Amino acid sequence: MPGRPRLFVAGFLAAVAVGALLAPAARAATSAASPPAVSGLGFLHVVTPASGPDHTPYLADASGREVLLHGANAVGMEDVAYPRANGRPALFPVSPSAYDGRCPPASALLPQPPLCEMQASRAAFAQSTAPASGDDFAQMRALGFDVVRLVLNWSQLEPTPGTYSATYLARVAQVVGWARQQGIYVILDMHQDQYSRYILPAGTKSAPAGCTPSGGSDGAPAWAVQTDGKAGCALYGIDELNPAESQAFYNFWHNAAVAGPARHAPGTGLQDHYIGALAALARRFENDPAVLGYELMNEPQPGSNGSLPAGNGYDASSQQLYPFYTRAIEALTGVRDGRPTCPTAQPTSLAAACAYPQLASVARQQIFFEPIAYRNLLDFSLQMSAPFSAYPDLVFAPHVYTYAFTIEQDLLGLPAKEGGFPPNFTFGYQTAEAEAQAMHSAVFITEFGDSAGTDATILANELAAQDTTQTGGTIWAWKGLSKAPGTCWCTRWQHSSYQTTSNGTPGKGDPRRAPSPNDRQIPSRLRYLARVWPVATAGQLGAYVFDPATGSFAMLATATASGHRGDKSTDTVVFVPSTVRGAVRVSGAAMLDAVVNRPDGSRLAYVGAVIPPVASNAAPTYTVSVGAPSAALRAEVAAEAASPPAPITEPAARAMVVAALNADARSPDASVRSTAQLVQGLAGIVLGTADPNG
Repeated sequence: MPGRPRLFVAGFLAAVAVGALLAPAARAATSAASPPAVSGLGFLHVVTPASGPDHTPYLADASGREVLLHGANAVGMEDVAYPRANGRPALFPVSPSAYDGRCPPASALLPQPPLCEMQASRAAFAQSTAPASGDDFAQMRALGFDVVRLVLNWSQLEPTPGTYSATYLARVAQVVGWARQQGIYVILDMHQDQYSRYILPAGTKSAPAGCTPSGGSDGAPAWAVQTDGKAGCALYGIDELNPAESQAFYNFWHNAAVAGPARHAPGTGLQDHYIGALAALARRFENDPAVLGYELMNEPQPGSNGSLPAGNGYDASSQQLYPFYTRAIEALTGVRDGRPTCPTAQPTSLAAACAYPQLASVARQQIFFEPIAYRNLLDFSLQMSAPFSAYPDLVFAPHVYTYAFTIEQDLLGLPAKEGGFPPNFTFGYQTAEAEAQAMHSAVFITEFGDSAGTDATILANELAAQDTTQTGGTIWAWKGLSKAPGTCWCTRWQHSSYQTTSNGTPGKGDPRRAPSPNDRQIPSRLRYLARVWPVATAGQLGAYVFDPATGSFAMLATATASGHRGDKSTDTVVFVPSTVRGAVRVSGAAMLDAVVNRPDGSRLAYVGAVIPPVASNAAPTYTVSVGAPSAALRAEVAAEAASPPAPITEPAARAMVVAALNADARSPDASVRSTAQLVQGLAGIVLGTADPNG
């Protein structure tokens, strides 16, 4: 998060002392501006402030305002496995013409419906947001989302070696156009789960003992799957411990050769083909400001050709993952990282002796990158965080699934509550901040969430932690199918009586029973995701808090330059959803420029900074409130501004998980104790015996 100078905090505390903070007499909006069309999208960039423990790079717009984005993962284009697929084609059409003014029906075999915008020919606010309208992006905009992570797959981008699908790129462009129309940024995410859906489940009789048949989910095309005969199964029932997947990743990290001619690929290895596919995507969208950037790979896994499908996370990060990221960024952007360019005949140097040849010209977009997927279990990364690329617009994109996927819940079955490991909901964000600072990167959480039935205990606290740490994110996922809304990891839900799978194994129920055509907004998702938040902050953002129970909001910032009434391009912008009715008030070194009422019932509050003409020892702070913030909420803002959560280093985080596993291995519960001892054995491989960070 941006730094908070002590002078700024002192000025803020002085305001509290005289009762000025969010006082009831603060100026309120007396008139509303006329509603404009959806604002156009401009390129964002990463701002790196002076180094220090309180200075994390952040996204900013052309006016220098800090930008916070909130949205969802759109999974309706995912080429995912389905029960008994056995390598058969994707169920949803790829051609854009199949979505022009229409929307293919959902399939009971897939966990999400297709991504559509049936009324794209209409103006943004004229498109329906009703159930079954088929207008996904209009529905997202009405909820306040301003970014979507678009889940894409290598399998459809490069269906045959060295040939990039023009039809698929046109379909991606269609979806980007829908998002642009609604003022929503797009992260183009090269997604994979368990490497590829073309890793098929092993037969029950052929799977090794203790290994449950389980295939891959999505990612690589069939021709890029090299499993060397390993079985597709989940060791100990853990999907990520899959021998076939682990071998496929091993071959990918070693850039194993692909049979046949390279065609348009830059080289003959698996990584060369993957980087070529990334570059084909980038060349299509590198000049489009609606495309926020490119996520290089979802949840990468270590590779192993041994008997146990697991590897040391630190070694995998330093020897495989980050060198690959460096090569991919060199190809997309042309940065050389101080090395000569590799010859085109041999573009990949696994020894990092040369830079990958430039294949695209990305210069104004972000590159998003994830750590090894073990972080999902630990809420910290097994890596020696350090700069790895000279490209300036890098965004660290970990997934934070605190108490949903973390180790004590996912592997030990312990209840989801604070006090164990991780110790609290902000922990995963505090470790991400330390990691990002070391890598000179901004932070954006490209996945978080839970099943909707636990929203009051998990989602509510995940979102509060994002507010506390001033971190944007995209929830998993936008729409989904399930028997009941409480079991769906989605924001809008469609009923399906069939319980499908995404690893190729049989589902439960009758797949011929069609899902409901109506997608319903899950009430708890609306309650927590429709939030007041500072979309763009002029000056330095100190702290903000939103209370979904009362709809009240308060924020504090410091003014660094005076704005001009009517010039919204330099104003602080606060989004107020249609579910929040309270008045907007401003106090301190700012003025309320305008409150724009939008046709969907939401509001945008524009606040211009005003620096007093008389110099003062206190920083020129200003506050914005919505509704009637309580004294407790105001005190929370004060406390967070005065003492923001500190970054947590990897050695400190590692010590916590080791201590927690040691305690679990001594649990009086025999089941917990025996499982914890098994997990300790795996941890010895994944963590290693010594911490390379000291």
